[in-house]
Amino acid sequence: MLTIAAGETAALAGWVAWDLGEHDKAAAYYRVTSECAKEAGHPPLRALALGYASYGAASPEKALKMLSQAAQDVRGHGNATAAGWLLGRYAEEAAQSGDDAGALRALEQARFAYDFANHTSEQAWVRFVTPYRMDSLALSVYGELKRQELAVTADAAVERLGVELPESGVVVLGDLASALLHGGDVDRGVYVARQFAAAAESKPNTMGRQRAQSIAAWLPDTERDLAGHLLGFAS
Repeated sequence: MLTIAAGETAALAGWVAWDLGEHDKAAAYYRVTSECAKEAGHPPLRALALGYASYGAASPEKALKMLSQAAQDVRGHGNATAAGWLLGRYAEEAAQSGDDAGALRALEQARFAYDFANHTSEQAWVRFVTPYRMDSLALSVYGELKRQELAVTADAAVERLGVELPESGVVVLGDLASALLHGGDVDRGVYVARQFAAAAESKPNTMGRQRAQSIAAWLPDTERDLAGHLLGFAS
């Protein structure tokens, strides 16, 4: 148990380092987590390291390989939330790599797994995988693939967010803005992009900066000021 706890602590330290832009330090922490997983014979711990490290993978293909292994590592009772997150991440990366069928299949599997999940009572490291975060992953996939399901998913995500923006709300707004702009709903996308810009500045992090850059690339020429503001934040 102590080895597993040490591995989880290292993974969380790695995530903090990555969020601060210290990517080499983050990779070192994730290696510690993987070593702890091997020593303890605990596959879900390896899945944690692979899932976190996938955000900094050199290519979507590399990320897919990592996430495929991670999804295998969390099969079984008590890992439903982790499975939902990792399959959702696989869907996100598959969509970006052009594997439409693989992305939609993985997203369906992610949602099915999450139906059996309780993110507040499973591993501590899946507490961030809230329904909001699952909305974010679906938005990312549907926006990248320009699927008609985007509109309904966007409406549901906005309704779930409500007035008080949750901790993961910045990521959801970022994915929603990108998805709407990418999917062709420009007016609504610009509106959400402005909401995202305000939220991201109040809670700056690496994921927010990455999304700011993506949103700026999709904004129309009439929104140069907003695009410039987002690019400045991203840098």
